[in-house]
Amino acid sequence: MRHICTSIVATLVLAGTTLAATINVPADYTTIQAAVDAASNGDEILVAPGTYTGTGNVVVNTDGKAITLRATGTPEETIIHGDYARRVVQCAGGEGPDTIIEGFTITGGSTATSGGGIYVGGSSPTITDCTISDNTAYFDGGGIYCSSSSSPAITDCTISNNTATDRGGGIFCDISSVTVTVCTISGNTAWDGGGIYCNDSNLTLVGCTISDNTANDDGSGMVCYYSSPTIIDCTISGNTANDKGGGIFCHNSSPTITDCTISGNT
Repeated sequence: MRHICTSIVATLVLAGTTLAATINVPADYTTIQAAVDAASNGDEILVAPGTYTGTGNVVVNTDGKAITLRATGTPEETIIHGDYARRVVQCAGGEGPDTIIEGFTITGGSTATSGGGIYVGGSSPTITDCTISDNTAYFDGGGIYCSSSSSPAITDCTISNNTATDRGGGIFCDISSVTVTVCTISGNTAWDGGGIYCNDSNLTLVGCTISDNTANDDGSGMVCYYSSPTIIDCTISGNTANDKGGGIFCHNSSPTITDCTISGNT
C-alpha cells in the first residue's frame, strides 16, 4: 500500500510541474521575438548563427520573463540588428538575474529616446559575452540604458562605437546599481560621459578597459554625479573631453578607485 500511495503522490507532483522547454530559432520560430512570446519562465531559447531583425519599436522585448536567450554561435555570427530604425533589446518588465542574454552582437539600434542597444528599466537581467556596438540614442545610453532601480550584471562584453546625443555613449545608469565585469568600453561618444554616465547610482567596475571614448563636454571616460562608484583593476586611457575630466569626472560623488591605471587622457 505504501508503494501505491507513493506512486500516486509522485504522479500528482509531476502533473503539477511544468518542465522547462528548449526553443530553437529559426527551427521552431523564425524570429527571436516569436520565440520569446511562446516561452515560459525557465525556458531556454537557442539562436542559431544569422542576422535577426524585427518590426515596431524594438527587435526583442523579454517582457518580464525569466528565460535564457543564448546564441549557439559566436557573437560575430549571431547578430540582433535594429536596422537603424528601432531599439534592439528591451528589459522593462521586472526581469531578474534569471533573464539571461548571452553571446550576441547587438547593433544597429536607434531610438528617439534612450537606450539604442539595450534598454533596462526597473529590471536586473544578466548580460554576458555580448558585443554592443554601433547603436544610437537621441538622449541617453547609446549602448546600454539603465534606470528606475535596475541592477543588471554585465560581464565579458564589448561596448563600442555607440553614440548618445546627451549622456552615456556606452552606458548610462540613473538611480541604479550596475555591475560591469571584465568589459571593454571603447570608442563611444556623448555630450557628457562618452564611455559611462552615472547619476545617483552605485556602479561597480571590475577588470574593465575604458578607452578612446569622446565627450563633447565632461568626462570622456566616465562621469559620476551624486554617485559612489567602485572601480577596481581597471584601465582608463586615451579618452578625450573638451571640458573637464578626460578620464573621470566626479561631481558630489565618493568614488573608490583601487589598483587602476589612468593614463593618456586629455
